[in-house]
Amino acid sequence: GLRHAIENGELEMYYLPEMDIRCGKIIGADGLLRCNHPVRGLVGAGEFLPFAEEIGLIMPISDWMLGALCRDVKTWAELGGEHVCLSLNVSPQYLDRGDFTEKIAGAMREHGVSPKQIEVEITENICIRNPHEAIAQLKKLNQAGFSVAIDDFGTGYSSLSYLKSLPIDVIKIDQSFVRDILSSQNAAAIAQTIVTLAHSLGLTVIAEGVETEQQREFLLQAGCLAYQGYLFCKPI
Repeated sequence: GLRHAIENGELEMYYLPEMDIRCGKIIGADGLLRCNHPVRGLVGAGEFLPFAEEIGLIMPISDWMLGALCRDVKTWAELGGEHVCLSLNVSPQYLDRGDFTEKIAGAMREHGVSPKQIEVEITENICIRNPHEAIAQLKKLNQAGFSVAIDDFGTGYSSLSYLKSLPIDVIKIDQSFVRDILSSQNAAAIAQTIVTLAHSLGLTVIAEGVETEQQREFLLQAGCLAYQGYLFCKPI
């Protein structure tokens, strides 16, 4: 089914906007993969990407996502949209390939897209398998002009020693902390600590999974200047 999805054009990109928490302006968007299956309907990436990694299809699927993201950011600009940065969540296997930076740079040249328009998202755990190689790849991305974000921050197993070594630009507070910031002192303290940590390292911090105005107000008071979540809209 996954092979047919690639061949038959069943893969689709959805986007979850990233918002300026103060004025409500769209400043970017997360690219999210979906499969529009002819029988099962719309299937989220969480249901099939782990299987794709097991059977060796993550490479062609990631190649497709990269091309789709470049096409969409170019179309957005051609339609008169203001400059935004679209984010691509990268599988550890995809980052492990030695030519990853050249691959993404080539896709951008093909579509006439600037590195400033694409952000590469990784998870904390990407450094567990092969930390030195991961750091080397991310440094190459950084030198090529791409920004790098750590997604779901606070849920992985990376140490702060790796964090200070990673050439990253953005930290995203995992939605599990955001969901409970009004009901749990621990969740609120962790969210505040992540914001403070990001600012001390000169990084942008974005809160994931914001669903209520009260959560947005808490994050604003905590010093978080950007968010994404159903408070504004669902992936579209």
